[in-house]
Amino acid sequence: MSDLAFGLSLFGFLMTTVLVINYFSKRVDIDKVPQHKKNRYLTWFWYFYGTFFLVNGLFYIFSENDLFFGLLWIAISITIIVLNYMGKVVPKSTSRS
Repeated sequence: MSDLAFGLSLFGFLMTTVLVINYFSKRVDIDKVPQHKKNRYLTWFWYFYGTFFLVNGLFYIFSENDLFFGLLWIAISITIIVLNYMGKVVPKSTSRS
């Protein structure tokens, strides 16, 4: 499979996935989900995002042999993970609805 066909099929798959997730998330009544549960989901999302950046940085260092961009991605990932751990990314819930 050529790079163009792979890129287009990956883009199509991602767009379909986002549309399906959006469809189901619109059906959920957002007021019925408690705030502490939303904050927990957001916290895990940011941990996943930081880990993704960390893996991306390691990929740049070891596969692409690009130390600058690899260290940049690793610095961003560590910043996100540490700030998330300290509670600076997602504010703590004040109400336990």
